Amino acid sequence: MKIAVITDSSAGISKAQAEEYGIYVARMPITIDGKEYMEEEGISREDLIAAMRRGSTVGTSQPPLGAMMEQFETLLKTYDHIIFLPISSKLSGTFQTVSSIIDDFDRRITVIDSKFVAAPLLLLSKDVKQMVDNGMTPDAIKSHVEQNADMFAPLIPEDIQYLKRGGRITPTAAAIANLLKIIPVLKVANGEIDLLEKVRTHKKAVKVGVEKVTEGRNPEAYHWVVLDGDCDPKLLQQTIDDVEKITGQTVIRELLYPIVLAHTGPGSISIAAYKKII
Repeated sequence: MKIAVITDSSAGISKAQAEEYGIYVARMPITIDGKEYMEEEGISREDLIAAMRRGSTVGTSQPPLGAMMEQFETLLKTYDHIIFLPISSKLSGTFQTVSSIIDDFDRRITVIDSKFVAAPLLLLSKDVKQMVDNGMTPDAIKSHVEQNADMFAPLIPEDIQYLKRGGRITPTAAAIANLLKIIPVLKVANGEIDLLEKVRTHKKAVKVGVEKVTEGRNPEAYHWVVLDGDCDPKLLQQTIDDVEKITGQTVIRELLYPIVLAHTGPGSISIAAYKKII
């Protein structure tokens, strides 16, 4: 059986990476001050960061249904089946949308709710492609992912105002946090973004993130990733060094892409533990 693997651009996968890994991508729209762009088409990540630093209102949405259906139809002309790995169903409606149309494609599409976003979703997509290459069936892959996939990722914004603009916190909460000089440490776990802890400085927040992600985990059982949201280079390198010192493992460095940056803003950093499943 010839199987295509697709994720969406919340995985932070560039066109070059997609071609290298043999993975297809459903691109997500980005809205800046009311004007819509398609990610990697008409606007770069650097353009997005500059716009957010200027104070622009930025948003993202799920891939357009018509574009996804056209992409599926094209792929199914040369593939027998599609495995689709969208962003966590708790962060977007993409999983539900595609699940509702699989009958239109004679159930030749398997949709897996990874409960992931950003680099862990990219790593999972690469693992699923490897499982496909190893000859596993779509049902076996879906079962294996649902039973074994796991991630935990503290996420630290540089400026809480981006969380307010992204709708993650209320203006009142942002004002109080600014007054008290509070930096939230968020967590991406179980498919959603929640508050993990509140501290007084960005540097302390990153330290807490490193402590939380490494505690109680067998270092050799996970891939370790530090995600750069255009943060301070010295802080980024210190974070990588700290995680490598604690875990004894090589840290993967990846970029934070718009679906996360739209909420946390430039200057943010995340430390992710992605459980090895193959």
